[in-house]
Amino acid sequence: VLEKMVNVTMMRGAQSGGVVTFEPDHYNPDKHNKSTVSTAIPPPLHGIRSRVVNAKRSDLSKRIRHKVVKDNCTHLTGNLRGCNSLEYNTMNSNHNNDNNNDTGGGGRLVKGFFGHTRFATSSKASFDGTHPHRWSDRREYAVYSFGSPSSSAKEGGPTPRPRNVGVENYITHNGDFEFYNVNGKYYDVEVVQQWLEKVLGEPMPATVDSSAIAGVIDLLRTQGSFVLSVRYALCLTLPSSKVEAEPSVPYPTIQEYEEIAKTFEMTLNNLLDTNSNNEGGGKNTLEGISSDAETRTHFTFMVEESLREKMKVVGFKQNSTVLGLGRLAKFVSFDLEDAEWSSFVKSTVDAFFDNDLLHSTRLFLQDAKGSFGLMVASTLDAHRQVCFAARGQTLSIAFYPRKGIVCYGSEQAAVKAGLNYENPGGNLATSSSNGRGGGEGDNAVRLDLDDLGGEICLLDWGYGGGGGTATLPSVSPPNRNLKVEKLMNNNVSVVLLHQSQNTSDKPLSRRLTLLENNEFIKPLLDDCADPVLADIRDIPRVCKRIQDDWRDVGLNRMTAWNLANCISARMKAIVDGKIKPHGGHVDILVTGCEVSLWVAEQFVSDLQKCFPRLFVKTVSSNKLLGLFGQELVMPATGFPYSQKSMDIKDPIVIIVSHSGGTFGPLACSNLLQSFSTSIFTVTSEWDTQ
Repeated sequence: VLEKMVNVTMMRGAQSGGVVTFEPDHYNPDKHNKSTVSTAIPPPLHGIRSRVVNAKRSDLSKRIRHKVVKDNCTHLTGNLRGCNSLEYNTMNSNHNNDNNNDTGGGGRLVKGFFGHTRFATSSKASFDGTHPHRWSDRREYAVYSFGSPSSSAKEGGPTPRPRNVGVENYITHNGDFEFYNVNGKYYDVEVVQQWLEKVLGEPMPATVDSSAIAGVIDLLRTQGSFVLSVRYALCLTLPSSKVEAEPSVPYPTIQEYEEIAKTFEMTLNNLLDTNSNNEGGGKNTLEGISSDAETRTHFTFMVEESLREKMKVVGFKQNSTVLGLGRLAKFVSFDLEDAEWSSFVKSTVDAFFDNDLLHSTRLFLQDAKGSFGLMVASTLDAHRQVCFAARGQTLSIAFYPRKGIVCYGSEQAAVKAGLNYENPGGNLATSSSNGRGGGEGDNAVRLDLDDLGGEICLLDWGYGGGGGTATLPSVSPPNRNLKVEKLMNNNVSVVLLHQSQNTSDKPLSRRLTLLENNEFIKPLLDDCADPVLADIRDIPRVCKRIQDDWRDVGLNRMTAWNLANCISARMKAIVDGKIKPHGGHVDILVTGCEVSLWVAEQFVSDLQKCFPRLFVKTVSSNKLLGLFGQELVMPATGFPYSQKSMDIKDPIVIIVSHSGGTFGPLACSNLLQSFSTSIFTVTSEWDTQ
């Protein structure tokens, strides 16, 4: 499935590509150490990144598959590491058994492969520039576990305490990251990259803009770690916070952040050891403190007072135990009359409880300028969730309940790869009368994210045995107002966050496209040794199919009939004087990009001969976007059209795109809806974006 998806996505770029997946730490095949996979605490994970720069005449999809197999499979059996029952308790194939996870080994491991193929548009194809990107090297931090039974258990359960966990954050990105906003000012990505080197204490891993996204996520993804939360609050939330290539005051080191964080940890541990004042009593829990505003405020006040007492001795002692606080004093005033100190502590506490994967992605997108088809994953969350986002770049997610597979991709056709292959033992579908998953509700479906208004999608498949909190999505308080949808026979929670305020409240079920038992959805073609020869041999069959389609009363003939009616109505309006033609007047506008545009230009020349009194124009989609699709109008030199020379008032629009997903025509399909009520498309399939 992975190889097929890469093969399809290669049409967008095939110079390099890579995949990251995660597996548990400290697996001992002899002892089968199950202490690392407790049902109460998720296992520590590490990322395995497989990247390839393609050779001149090699197949990138095959090279990526070979590298993934080499990096993730055992040499003797060829099985994936971290997936068999000895290493890690996986989901039982009999999903109707209520106790299928309760085998004493811990939660279920859902194996994720998060990848990307690249065509270098602004830099040369290199190994460093190949996705997935990670800015900071793996480092262990003291982390409290959220989203697990231990974070909410009161009586009889273990008291939550931090444990040292390796942290790695990975992203893949289609598009361009151009600017980032801090305190109301936007900074160019090149300045952001230099600044990240200073605040993260790590050299720039690659000069490409996408690597800077990974660096910003390192700053934002802080839930459960006071070290990371202190760094976030100091770098991004202070009134004096700004992005500088050469900061005037050096930022604290990780060791100094750890020293500052000790006060937060000690205060939280003391609070967790005391009884809650809320109804129900029992000990305080991470979830209880996080959700209750009064308890969180009380905790913030306790930390503030404790830190203030320690800060008083900084001027008298200069040893390793207070150097971190001394460095903090250079950024934050702890004067009683200055609200900056309280604001810093509150921002740290809020980041500790709130900045999970979904909220971190939300914070990034609300301050970033550019276009984004984004995947965000972290070793802190990969045992149960991953986040996707689309804004200015397309992204689709397909769900296959009968196969236990979820596919995502920027190329819509790529997610149909799950139709072509079976996945023995992966069936999550409900049982029918014959004992097999076959209900109509178990058909594969596809969700296309709203790339126009901007949308974030969190997939959460839970963790831990036996239900309870394991079946609920792990979402921090700022986003708990969002609706939770269930897919994959209720095994996966889907949380959608729209950035635009103009989006409709259409239920998720009405946004899903049926992939199975749908006459308009065709599976991907099988692989062949010589695709050119196969295409040549296929020409007679394709020609016959086109002729047969136009002989029958189908959707193509109905569309052509509607187009003819629109042209007829346009000509009648001109004859009746309702439309007054002039030099810049446009009756029929045909647009596309590259090869599709060349086909459109030939069609326009023929159409103009048929209707000499109509003004028929063919214009590149990119040039239309430059004229009408952005705040700053950018007419191209050597190009005759401008906003003043083109009168686009409800023309007939024909958009030509063979793939149906080319960015320019796709963006024009949204843009031109405000100019025209008659928009037609010419694509290779009915099911395109």
